[in-house]
Amino acid sequence: MADAGPQNRGRLTFSLEGGQKLLASYTPADGEKSPFTIGAIKQAFLASGYADHFIFDNALEELLTRCNTITQPFTVAIGERRDGTFAIRCSHDGVEAYLIIAPPWGGTPVSLDQVRRGLTEKKIVTGVRHAEIEAAVASGRPQEILAASGCPPEPGTDGELISLLPEVKERIPRCAGEDGIVDYRNLGELVSVAAGTPLMRRIPPVPGTVGESVFGKEIPPPPVADVQFAQNPSGAEISPDDPNLLVAAIAGQPVLAKDCVTVEPVLTMKSVDLSSGNLSFIGSIVVTGDITAGMTVQASGDISVGGVVEAAKVEAGGNIEVNGGIIGQGEVRNARGELGEETARVSAKGSVTALFTENAVVTAGSDILVQGFVMQSELSAGNRIAVGEEGSQKGHIIGGSCQAVNRIQAITLGSHAGVHTMVCVGVDPTVREKFSTVKLKLQEKERELDEITKKLSYFTENPAKALPNQVEKTRLDREKLATAVAELSGEKKRLQKRLERVANAQITVERSVLSGVIISIGTKALQIVEDLGPTTFRLEEGEIVVSS
Repeated sequence: MADAGPQNRGRLTFSLEGGQKLLASYTPADGEKSPFTIGAIKQAFLASGYADHFIFDNALEELLTRCNTITQPFTVAIGERRDGTFAIRCSHDGVEAYLIIAPPWGGTPVSLDQVRRGLTEKKIVTGVRHAEIEAAVASGRPQEILAASGCPPEPGTDGELISLLPEVKERIPRCAGEDGIVDYRNLGELVSVAAGTPLMRRIPPVPGTVGESVFGKEIPPPPVADVQFAQNPSGAEISPDDPNLLVAAIAGQPVLAKDCVTVEPVLTMKSVDLSSGNLSFIGSIVVTGDITAGMTVQASGDISVGGVVEAAKVEAGGNIEVNGGIIGQGEVRNARGELGEETARVSAKGSVTALFTENAVVTAGSDILVQGFVMQSELSAGNRIAVGEEGSQKGHIIGGSCQAVNRIQAITLGSHAGVHTMVCVGVDPTVREKFSTVKLKLQEKERELDEITKKLSYFTENPAKALPNQVEKTRLDREKLATAVAELSGEKKRLQKRLERVANAQITVERSVLSGVIISIGTKALQIVEDLGPTTFRLEEGEIVVSS
């Protein structure tokens, strides 16, 4: 028990009841007394010998009020004796364990034996940092330290398919020389391979390294994605001497796909007209002359045209190269918005190149490259549209609409007559929709994988509760889900990269942008009301930025 305070203020004492509860007792002085101050209360408490004990919030302030207002003796609890405490927290992956120490309040500090028992109860056996733990316990300070560390798993590498034909790695038009000018004249020659030519190599996946948790258990590395050649690729086969090598089975045109290189034969025609009839061919087509109005030409590979494409329909699974122009007749669409019967229609999953387009609808999965001009046409490209060559007098886009995912380049946009011309970049709804679908599927498969992993762990630890063959079936199901998760993760990464390219979309005009042009980037639009000189349009912080 401790006594504090002058007699004219009364008698204030502090004591510990049952070795635990800290009490303050006050006996008022007889007659008139001097009031206590908070300073006097604190000074009395510091002198009591219990200053290292825990004090309840506002306890001394409340004691001051009672001493100065209550006229009868009283005893009140103001705090307590508390022993030191500790806790052990493990990371979610079990690779690290942390020790959190709280010092005592007048009680017994945390001992090394207590911490050791805590580690044992948590079953932490790997990578225990004994010296750091001993130092932390001995310091008596509040702190959090790394108490044990395991070994995280090392990720492996995914399998990969590598094209051995760099000249067809990207299916886009080639430059004729160092000046960078695209050769639109030499279009009849397509790259070919002989039977037995190596086309693609498979690099098998490399598994990761197993890690170890602080509990002494193995941590499997992330699953790696495997890749295989497509089954029975057209014109190609797996080498009999190397199961990871794809070679040409026939001579012909190599076409790069995601999981193989196919080899397609080439069909050559002088022209496509009434004498030849419509063409539909599995492979590539070379037309040395023209494709006349009303005809249809379809190919699974490339289509190369030495002359012009009139009001015809041309479709290719690869590139379309037109040495002349693409010329339709009449307006592209009628009053109801339907395509006109005499509109030229050209569609390629790869790139389209032409001397010019007029009254035409041109669609490309990659690039559209036009040497001269685009007039009253609708162009849509999965990558970019380029009209005209740098420094050229040509390269006009007049009327109609041009839409590309990443970039549009031209010498001039619009006309002095104010013809309505729409130019749009930064929109690829098909990629965004695919990304959302893959993301949802991946989340569902990851949830299923987590559930079946827990189920497998339970059966492993409690084999008596599993039905015959149930453990093996669960293990096989888990492997299938892990493979599905790896494949979806890879697809998600590829689609994410395509979305990031959309974010960098821009429109570049070398000479002038004339009034009547509408610029659209993503969901933002800008109408040009005054003529502009050399200009670049891009999106910054959600708004169209115009720079010269």
